[in-house]
Amino acid sequence: LVQTVEFVRSGTAFGLCRPPREMSDQGAGSGDEFDYTPPVVPLPDGVQKDVIVESKTPWRKPQPGDKVKVHYVGTLEDGTLFDSSRERGAPIEFTLDRGEVIKGWDLGIATMSKGETSKLTIQPEYAYGEEGQPPTIPPSAVLIFEVELISWIANDDLFGDEGCLKSTTKEGSDPWNNPSKGSEVRLTFKTTTKNGTLIEERFEIDYIIGNQSTDVKDPDVARVIDKALKKMSREETCVLKCTKDYVYKGAGHGAVAIELTLHEIYNTTDVSFLKDGTVMKKCIKEGEGHEHPDDGNSVHLRVTAARDGSGADLPRFKGPVDLKFRCCEGEVCDAIEGASRELKRGEKALLTCMVPWKIREAKLGLKDVDVPKVVLELELVDFVKGKDVWARTDEDKVELALNRKETATELFKAKRFEMALDKYKKVLDTIGSHDGFHEDLKKGCAVLKRTIELNKAACYLQLNDPTSALTSCNIVLREDRNNLKALFRRAKAHHARTEHIEAAADLERLLELEPSNSEAKALLPHVRRAQKIADKASRNTFAKMCEGFGSGRIDFEERKKKEEPQPTNEPEEPEQDPEIVRVSFKIEYKPEGEEKLYVVGTPEEIGNWDTSKAVAMEKLPLKWEPPTGSGKAPPEHHFWEAVIELPQSLGRFEYQYVMKGLPQGDRQEEGSKHKCDLTGMGGSRVRCADSWRGPGA
Repeated sequence: LVQTVEFVRSGTAFGLCRPPREMSDQGAGSGDEFDYTPPVVPLPDGVQKDVIVESKTPWRKPQPGDKVKVHYVGTLEDGTLFDSSRERGAPIEFTLDRGEVIKGWDLGIATMSKGETSKLTIQPEYAYGEEGQPPTIPPSAVLIFEVELISWIANDDLFGDEGCLKSTTKEGSDPWNNPSKGSEVRLTFKTTTKNGTLIEERFEIDYIIGNQSTDVKDPDVARVIDKALKKMSREETCVLKCTKDYVYKGAGHGAVAIELTLHEIYNTTDVSFLKDGTVMKKCIKEGEGHEHPDDGNSVHLRVTAARDGSGADLPRFKGPVDLKFRCCEGEVCDAIEGASRELKRGEKALLTCMVPWKIREAKLGLKDVDVPKVVLELELVDFVKGKDVWARTDEDKVELALNRKETATELFKAKRFEMALDKYKKVLDTIGSHDGFHEDLKKGCAVLKRTIELNKAACYLQLNDPTSALTSCNIVLREDRNNLKALFRRAKAHHARTEHIEAAADLERLLELEPSNSEAKALLPHVRRAQKIADKASRNTFAKMCEGFGSGRIDFEERKKKEEPQPTNEPEEPEQDPEIVRVSFKIEYKPEGEEKLYVVGTPEEIGNWDTSKAVAMEKLPLKWEPPTGSGKAPPEHHFWEAVIELPQSLGRFEYQYVMKGLPQGDRQEEGSKHKCDLTGMGGSRVRCADSWRGPGA
């Protein structure tokens, strides 16, 4: 453990550092910045530290390989001064844990933080050993240092191969918020040679981590930038020093430095009420603090631009437009209502809506907008924060819950079912667990909760989510098994799930309790008819199964004679090639005009992504279904199908659907592609039942 360090004269005083050695890519600047601090290793008995001045950032400490800058005063146990950087008026710099200073310094300074001043008492085995360093350091001397850690440069070996070192030169504003793969950011980078010759430079470009950007010419530069960004925070700047041919291979640039600044991290959030991806918010300028508007808060929101999916301005929007409304009270369109409660004061964002009716807002001139994708640029100017629910009295909580229930009921009547459902959920959040309320309030809350669950079930049925409706009804019926509304709505949910026996049982129970219930009387015949159709289909299936198995040897022989094929001149149908797969592509889409659906994808048989060679699909006849409610007609299901023979050697392939014949031109699905795997499926049939992805359906 003995570290022998030669003293080096610096002017007329002595320094603690060895003669400078060749160090590659150590970076420059005054940074003490890094993103992560591992647990501090306890100091050995031979190194004692006493803190004199505490650091303001005690959680940040230098790591091995970082270049630290310190002031120090060194004395012997009797108080004799043997060295001082303060007397020389210049701090010293060295690389931590690289043997450039005595072992006691490497260990002790690794436990310090920026601005900290500590007293290090170092035993000889961690200093100059039994021999000392005559004439300045006696043999077996105990050394005492008063050390101030001024700053350090964090040198991070990004890939662990010493090919690229990251040196932070400007600390970020939010060190705990780092982007990840797939994150969208705004950055500036510049690449230069060792002598400062500019190779490439880009200013404030939008960049997605992990996606090869056309703004970065060299893929190795992109790989290095991707890795560095994952360890950076907003407004941080760093220098990435790459060894020869680590980037720009074969270009003759030699060692390359990349100066990288992360300006912004775009956080994208689903702000739709159902979290179904139809309304997305992308933050382009971070707001203040951490507070968001809550239901009922007064909001001042500014919309500065409105564009379609291609980036063209919507003609009827005349902005900027200031909107002042109460959050989530239904005063503006669903898209803006959902976004407003996810914004912070001063935040700017892009709001992308994929469903036209959710963005129709007369105050913006978008009352009749009918484009498949609308992008708004908006800013939350201000909002008035109301009293938090937790700070209210029990009586205030109940009153707030009742007000929210009334608002939700009005939204339901206006057929804004998504907002109504969200509001009903807010009612339950408001009263929460009411066990601590006094008896009168407790009873009222129990009744209110049952009412809210029933109203949630009604919303779920309107939103075609019978499973969730079933859950809400069961909550009510556990406490009130004869609740008529719960029985009827559960029957409708069972019927929508093709559970006709359970639906009939609920309706019969309801009619026992209330024989005059007209809704139950109207629905029950449809349920029974649907059950008969299902029973008939089951009988036919079972009969065919029995025919296949047979009922005994005699029946088998008789049937064999009876079904003995007669000679025919017609050619036999050839068996399917064991290397061919019959693939059925099926999707639901209701046409509004003369448009037709096509399928296109990787295989040559479906166009190899050339939409002009896409395969046309056939629209299937509408299937009759019984009414789902009080005599109301059920929703229509319009299915399209194309059956294509493909070789199983294709293995896994991708495809999408295309609409043709639209007035505005062909429209292809957006988002991730559909996938199908034919491996091992030769001689059989594969069915692909899909839903349209993106706008247009």
